[in-house]
Amino acid sequence: MIKNSFHNIFNLQVTHTYYKDDICKGLVYKPTKETQRIINKFSLKPRITDTGFGLYTDTKSSITVLLNYITKVTGEKTFHFIASTSDPQFYLITDLPINKIGVTIYKTDLITLTSIPELILLKPTFIATEEANMVFKVSIGFDDIISLFKEDIIPLYQINFEARTTQWRYLIMNKSNQNIGTLSIEGKSDIKFEGPVEVILQNGKEAQQFSSEKQLLKLTEIPKYSFDLTSSIKKNGTNRTKIIFKGLPNPNPNVIEVNTDSIEPIVASLMYVYV
Repeated sequence: MIKNSFHNIFNLQVTHTYYKDDICKGLVYKPTKETQRIINKFSLKPRITDTGFGLYTDTKSSITVLLNYITKVTGEKTFHFIASTSDPQFYLITDLPINKIGVTIYKTDLITLTSIPELILLKPTFIATEEANMVFKVSIGFDDIISLFKEDIIPLYQINFEARTTQWRYLIMNKSNQNIGTLSIEGKSDIKFEGPVEVILQNGKEAQQFSSEKQLLKLTEIPKYSFDLTSSIKKNGTNRTKIIFKGLPNPNPNVIEVNTDSIEPIVASLMYVYV
């Protein structure tokens, strides 16, 4: 717990539209070795929060004097932190290049100003690498902090991750081998599914496929959409429609198919339904 004698140098907030209330989960934040040496030498206090982390000091002087002194003693002008995750699903639910390995870099001299003076949105730069042991690296410049403190602003930096959008595909399999009529997918939203189209699955089984086609939908931790599978059968000259599967499943981020034939790879969420 940070005592009242400690002063906030900066805060970093990380959001993600996949999660409830946009609170990003599953990340571990650590300073680089160089920044850890500064933290140890000058008794700085990192504080991990539900939404990110902050850095604090109990200096009796101003933040400006402290940071200038750190530069004078160490030659360092920037705090560096990395964020990693042990959850491979993070890369699936996040709008990152699906066919590239890399690290997203953030720097406090590459920003977007917001309507709230102390809230500063950091712009991402994706760097392709042969392997990646971190999700992102953020560099927070002393001069950028100082310029804000001169305006009596404690900086709140923000990194925003967007949920991946995918093409939703429902694959309907008739286990009963009975006539289930003409199928359609209905819902209260304006999302329309094209189909059905007869397809052969990898296991050789037949299925009727419905696809959202060009309507790409965001993956979400809590289901946003609700669709029903309906059947229409003509009996005695009258079409009779009924729901045969109420509440179709929402995507599992792990069950995807990537089409790299197009300029921009299309990620499809596959959902198998037995009736």
